[in-house]
Amino acid sequence: MRKLILPVIASTMLAACAGDDADSSDSTTVVAPESPDATSLEDCSNVSLSTTRINAAARTTVNTELTFDNALAVWRMPVSTGQELTAEMNVPADKDYNIAFFDGSGNKLACADTEGNGVDETLEYTVASISEIWVKVWTPALPSRSAFTLTMVTPVATEITDDEPNDTPATAQVVSESFTTVDGTLDSGNSDADDYYKYSVSEGDVVTINASATDDGASLIYVALTDSDSTVLEQSSEPVSHYFGENEMSTTLTYTVPAATTEVYVWMAATPGTGTYTLEVQID
Repeated sequence: MRKLILPVIASTMLAACAGDDADSSDSTTVVAPESPDATSLEDCSNVSLSTTRINAAARTTVNTELTFDNALAVWRMPVSTGQELTAEMNVPADKDYNIAFFDGSGNKLACADTEGNGVDETLEYTVASISEIWVKVWTPALPSRSAFTLTMVTPVATEITDDEPNDTPATAQVVSESFTTVDGTLDSGNSDADDYYKYSVSEGDVVTINASATDDGASLIYVALTDSDSTVLEQSSEPVSHYFGENEMSTTLTYTVPAATTEVYVWMAATPGTGTYTLEVQID
């Protein structure tokens, strides 16, 4: 994990946007907690993010460690639809930091404001249809040299290879990791029209499959979740499968594992000729 310590950068950013935004609810003016205009009095029921702060937020990335010791900080970072984010904040003993996520229009997406000095905060959010997210951290305590440490983390898929032979359930490639990505090739003319990947599961697990054709899609025709007999599994009486077409070059499939099911198979199939694909499987 990269580590980036930002007290100077963040302080400069906040000072730069203080003047024009003095009347907003997230003013940088450091005031006593009892002041009705203090940013510190916000909680998850009324926290906001002004346009000035949206535009002036310091840029960073997910999986970067951030350290700050003032009363207010705002960062922005690129994200992708469906990405699972977790903010993990270590709070110093003399402060009670809170955290909120916003979109680029200032809409609050998620918030955590557990009461108590020195109480660490954790905030989870699954990204929906946005490409950037803003993170606001604030405290009712006056500035001191004690700092919080914030890390925004997201699960990272383990890259695996398409190991042949994996053309039947009996010869399926056994995958032990719960979050994987693979770039595969199918070639029906070379006895490789199918690829099977086998995953261990438990009751209640949610299997998420993201599959994409990475060529013109002429030969890659099918992705499905099956049992050991190649029987396609169903979710709400609908098959967990997808046929690729000219305008349907990617898909997301989900499946909740029922009782007594201990393994599932992801099946990629192509005919005729060759086809290439990217397959991401996550089990939560």
